[in-house]
Amino acid sequence: MVSVGKWVGLTLVLASTAWVERAHAAEGADIEQEQSLRERLTEREDQNRIENPWHTTVFGHTLTVSGQYEFIFEGVDRLDLGDPDPNSTDSRSSDRRLLEQEIETEVFYTLGEPLSIFIQGRLAMEEDLGSRISDPVSSQFVERGEMWLVSENIAGTGLGFEIGRLDFEDDRRWWWDQELDAVRVFFEREEVEFVVAVARELAPDRSDRDYVEPQLERLLRVFGEASWEWRSNHVVEAFALYQQDHSPTQIVGQLVETEREDDSDADISWWGARLSGAVETESAGIFAYWFDAAWVRGREKRLEFEEVSKRRSVVTERSTRNISGWALDVGTTWLARVEFEPRITVGYALGSGGRDSGSGEDHSFRQTALQSNEPGFGGVRSFRRYGTLLDPELSNLHVLTAAVGFSLFESSSVDFVYHYYRLFDRATLLLDARLDPELTGRDRDLGHGVDVVLAIEEWGRVQLDFVGSVFRGGNAFGADHKHWSYGGIATLSIAF
Repeated sequence: MVSVGKWVGLTLVLASTAWVERAHAAEGADIEQEQSLRERLTEREDQNRIENPWHTTVFGHTLTVSGQYEFIFEGVDRLDLGDPDPNSTDSRSSDRRLLEQEIETEVFYTLGEPLSIFIQGRLAMEEDLGSRISDPVSSQFVERGEMWLVSENIAGTGLGFEIGRLDFEDDRRWWWDQELDAVRVFFEREEVEFVVAVARELAPDRSDRDYVEPQLERLLRVFGEASWEWRSNHVVEAFALYQQDHSPTQIVGQLVETEREDDSDADISWWGARLSGAVETESAGIFAYWFDAAWVRGREKRLEFEEVSKRRSVVTERSTRNISGWALDVGTTWLARVEFEPRITVGYALGSGGRDSGSGEDHSFRQTALQSNEPGFGGVRSFRRYGTLLDPELSNLHVLTAAVGFSLFESSSVDFVYHYYRLFDRATLLLDARLDPELTGRDRDLGHGVDVVLAIEEWGRVQLDFVGSVFRGGNAFGADHKHWSYGGIATLSIAF
């Protein structure tokens, strides 16, 4: 096992070596156009990239090599809320101190619009530093990132085609923000864009796994997306996703490997729309807005498991239910054109809830499982829309958000964000949250959260991000209703 210290030393040496490499200046209009094409095809908001990476000429066209080193430390106290004895050793053992390191390398080669090739890979390490974590993580692995062939504007028609491991990312990351094995066809013409894609995982994405994750095994997804900039800086978009799960569903009494448990097999459809835009005035500053609406319909088979050993579990219950839910996410940001560019954001999100156990109907909205919920609030970096610490999926939930932010120096920002959470219907659990709450099912007041986000990007190659987050449980936690959880994330990124 490679020690944490050796990992830090090795990765910093590699990053420092790359740092001193002098990027060659672009020579000629062709190289400038190829660099512009690279930025447009590969640029992501969460990626730290230098303007002029190392490049060379191969068969008359530019080959570009770049990368990023990332160091992340995450600490969380009180992962489990609602524990009968919050002072017990078991409760404290759920606290987490997680160290993650990653070196990512990218290779981009282009013949222009007719064909471009991109290959991305990551060498990563995850290590739990806490000695009493109940389920510690300790692994090193190679991960395949985006790898694709793309052809744009075929024969001047505006049509394009991509195949490989593709990045799916909408502007607010409310629908999807994920890399998937897929084929995608798109059409772009001035203010209009249409996208259709088919995705299915073909192989494991990490070297420490020899199987596709159980939730993704034999899962077919069909995407549809359309956008129209009906007025300058104002866009209307439509989204659709259909998934069909072809994986086998186990029967009651069947033994399975615990790491291969798949508690849901579902055929589900999502569809929805978004209105977003911005208005700039000379005296009052900039006003931005968004309005997201979504519906979900489908049928799901649910399984319950019980551990019989450290490595095996048995299916104890199997049920089928119909899914029918809806969600809204609306808000606005005002940015003043004065010193420090103060920003005020107000948002409200609602995901339906409610399950009729007698009829087998589930009216809880659930997101696509591809989302990250990381829009921008006008600052340097995006961050978790529904709170960094609780970080729930928008299901059976109201979230009221108020935020104030400021610009710092040349390319930095700080944001103070408040969230109030309330259940749509009383429940005993919260779907897919960072914290693992045990709720009483007798009250809907879930609690309050506060985030402080500082992003520093004053250097071309180096980025620093710090997030501090607290959560105070509401009456839905019963005896834990006034208990606090604390968390923080520190990230260092060095581009080369």
